[in-house]
Amino acid sequence: MVAIAALSLRFVPAPAQGPLCVLALLSVFLGLPAAAGPSDFEGKQITSVAFDPARQPVADSRLRELVPTKAGQPFKASDVEAALQALYSTGEYVDIAVDATPADGGVALRYITRFQAFIGRVAVIGADGPPTRAQLQTATRLQLGAPYSEDDVQKARENILDSLRHNGFYSASIDVEETLDDVTRQMDIQFTLHCGKRARFDGVRVTGDNTRRLQDIVRATGWRYPFGIPRWKELTAARLDDGVDGVRSSLQRHDRLLASVSLTGVEYHPAENTVTPSLVINVGPVVRVKIEGMHISRGKVKQLIPVFQERSVDKDLLVEGRKNLIEYLQTQGYFDAHVDFAVSQTNPNEELITYHVTSDGRHNLVHLEITGNKYFSDAALRDRMYVVPASAIRYRHGRYSRAYLDQDISAIKDLYRSNGFRDVDVAYRTEGNYRGKSGQLAVFIEVREGPQWFVSKLDLEGVPSEDQDEIRASLRLIAGQPYSDINIAADRDAMLTHFFNIGYPDAAFDYATTPNTAAHSIDVTYTVSLGERRFVRGVVVSGLQVTRENLVMQRISLTAGNPLSQFRINQSQRRLYDLGIFARVQTALQNPDGQEQDKYVLYDVDEAHKYSLNFGFGAEIARIGGGTTDLSNPAGAAGFSPRITVGISRLNFLGLGHTLSLQTQASTFEQLGLFTYTAPQFRGHRRLDLQLSLLYDYSRDVRTFTDRRQEASVQLSQRRSRALTLQYRFLFRKSDVIGTPLISPELIPLLSQPVRVGSLSLGVIHDRRDDPVDPHRGVYTTLDLGVAAGLFGSKTDYSRVILRNASYHQITRSLVLARSIYFGDISRFGGLSSIPLAERFFSGGSTTDRGFPDNQAGPRDPQTGFPIGGAALLMNTIELRFPLIGDNIGGVLFHDMGNVYSDLGHLSLRYHQNGQEDFNYAVQTLGFGIRYHTPIGPIRADFAFSPNSPHFYGFKGTYDQLLFGTGTQVLQRINRFQFHFSLGQAF
Repeated sequence: MVAIAALSLRFVPAPAQGPLCVLALLSVFLGLPAAAGPSDFEGKQITSVAFDPARQPVADSRLRELVPTKAGQPFKASDVEAALQALYSTGEYVDIAVDATPADGGVALRYITRFQAFIGRVAVIGADGPPTRAQLQTATRLQLGAPYSEDDVQKARENILDSLRHNGFYSASIDVEETLDDVTRQMDIQFTLHCGKRARFDGVRVTGDNTRRLQDIVRATGWRYPFGIPRWKELTAARLDDGVDGVRSSLQRHDRLLASVSLTGVEYHPAENTVTPSLVINVGPVVRVKIEGMHISRGKVKQLIPVFQERSVDKDLLVEGRKNLIEYLQTQGYFDAHVDFAVSQTNPNEELITYHVTSDGRHNLVHLEITGNKYFSDAALRDRMYVVPASAIRYRHGRYSRAYLDQDISAIKDLYRSNGFRDVDVAYRTEGNYRGKSGQLAVFIEVREGPQWFVSKLDLEGVPSEDQDEIRASLRLIAGQPYSDINIAADRDAMLTHFFNIGYPDAAFDYATTPNTAAHSIDVTYTVSLGERRFVRGVVVSGLQVTRENLVMQRISLTAGNPLSQFRINQSQRRLYDLGIFARVQTALQNPDGQEQDKYVLYDVDEAHKYSLNFGFGAEIARIGGGTTDLSNPAGAAGFSPRITVGISRLNFLGLGHTLSLQTQASTFEQLGLFTYTAPQFRGHRRLDLQLSLLYDYSRDVRTFTDRRQEASVQLSQRRSRALTLQYRFLFRKSDVIGTPLISPELIPLLSQPVRVGSLSLGVIHDRRDDPVDPHRGVYTTLDLGVAAGLFGSKTDYSRVILRNASYHQITRSLVLARSIYFGDISRFGGLSSIPLAERFFSGGSTTDRGFPDNQAGPRDPQTGFPIGGAALLMNTIELRFPLIGDNIGGVLFHDMGNVYSDLGHLSLRYHQNGQEDFNYAVQTLGFGIRYHTPIGPIRADFAFSPNSPHFYGFKGTYDQLLFGTGTQVLQRINRFQFHFSLGQAF
């Protein structure tokens, strides 16, 4: 009889204590009662090693590394145990068992595995917010790429139900559908909600020490409709919390700062589908805060004393209030202010907090002196300081406090240390009654630089030879340069980022310094431990419904076999967001904690709503130059023009990421409709955008005539770099002058006939501004070169050049010098005998020369005085931008110069007008503007004075009188004073 033994080993993970190996030895001898132990297989030759199932989630080459038991080698139980541990550490398995059976005088091994699934797309269907779909997805707490478990899904379901109940859906139910991808083992989970009807409030129960009427409490909650409407609002979590806060706020408005309002429960009534919240209210004593010795507005007191924000009174909050008061008073010029506080109980229902302020009066910081600084100039140090001497424009008393001064001293020390001055010390002293004048303060700062330390040698250890050159090129700390801990921190980030981005997520950095024999020199050694390199197994995209998959994959710069780069993962995420068709792009690694060399990169997207609407309202208040049927006021008159805009967009058209949009605008000056078709990242090229446009514009923005323009264009934009964009454009336009233009009758056939234009143009945009909305540094240039010719279907042939260039120079931290030049030229070379009105340059106004109303610059009709535009223009603007009041209100001094000219040959910079029919001269404008800074850009008001605004003859009478040669001409002038209100800087 032949004895056959079997050995079974299983790896069982302990949930809380980590992996635990359990060897279950089951031996069965057919016909023999005795059991065999591991020693019966120990040392026997392994005849075969198999896996069940045959296809494993770990690559074959990796399996050979992880599993030391190989055919032809002697069997060792310790090798099997090590294999089980190694396989489980990859995170790819839920359960692993090994069966060993006798075979051909040796032992055959079979690894029986059960694979781990991972969380894929988590979708919530049927949400009728609130809560929103995104909020419910967050409530599941299921992380993309994390290991899947049934318990986690059940917890997620309960979390969703809790969130629904908190928002009034007490009868909600959820269906869960799970779909496993057998290849990637991504488990997509869909929660389908059946919400039912949302419950309503039906009242409120109040207990505790409450002195308020129930109807006042109900009114404070906002849970019932106002104005006597007998109906309660629907329950939502936000509305419930707002109601509790509303009651608390209503008490605090009556100085009940210690009032407590807590929600103890919400009773649900299934029959009526209503809820009754229960509140415990303790009104507490009246808490009053009194400031003695100084008048401070109640609103400012509430900002400074934290008991109002924290709704509590304790010593820490009172001390913090004292500190805030001192700092505030110091910023107001009370530099020596001292504050004490006391708490007293005036009666059982009232508590009084008194802050007593003492001060020797308001002071002015008139002098700030820095000495001992040789390496950095005074300007360089002052630019980093918050303490500022008094000035007539911005800070009447200066900006000073002890906290500000300490902050500035630290900033100066950090600056020196970052440039090698390890032993720098900065001392300061203040002097009151400076130069014998009462109330004047001076601050003296003394810098003791000490020796400057330099790096004598920098060694790199652990950096592969192929990466040495790239790493050294990115380092801030190099031999011969000043030593700085800040530069070491920057180098650490740069080196780790480099290695993270080439597949070493476990890379670690360390450094060591040793003094060099040379004086004030340091040897530095950077040591890098790379760890194991990681690679991309594949890319998995989920959540696509309409969007075509190839559109997404073209924008993901990772493929199987690439090093795992977080930079490229995030870069691809940004590219997907740049399409403008996704509301959310979530990215993760599958099995993030598993010790596996290659991993799936996951992208889960939520497509944005297909349609979006936008509405806008606005108005223009100025000396408006809009079209008219009246010959009076050819230079415009003060007026008001309301404006409304409405737009609709269709995103992700045909799943291609393209956008269809229709934008309309209506005002007393203009009715516009613009239809665009936009194809971003055209044909997968992330630097190319294609746009097709159709425009209808009925405009009276030029006072002389009304223009109807119909235009079709196609434009290809190419981003050559971050700063440079090229635009290749072809347009076909038809313009008609509607009605009779207000010009001399003999000019009408020449200037007002319908015109058809076909034009090919090149646009160049070079933008190096630090902030496009409110720039302080940089250069912005646009150039448009176009040719209209019969070859393109044009009725008139001309070339057009438009150049704009602006530069911004930050003189100090808060002082900016900005300049702009605007040049244009139209040169006719065929077709019509003159450039029609609708194709000419019209300029002047809030963005060019503010000495004119909008579109009022340039040549004028010799009889009517209305502007007729020109073929050339030149505008130059210089602005000095500075803070005016605090941090949000700024001022501008500006000088505008220029005009619209009859043609390039008549362009002149002369100052004087030579007669009432001469408009080919430079109009000068001086002015002052105010800027109020908002999150969407500065709101501006400009007031301009032009000493040489043009004189001209205007016609007094009706147009019929003009036709028949009756009526009179009157000498008129563009008003020397102009005003403009708008949003954003002038340029």
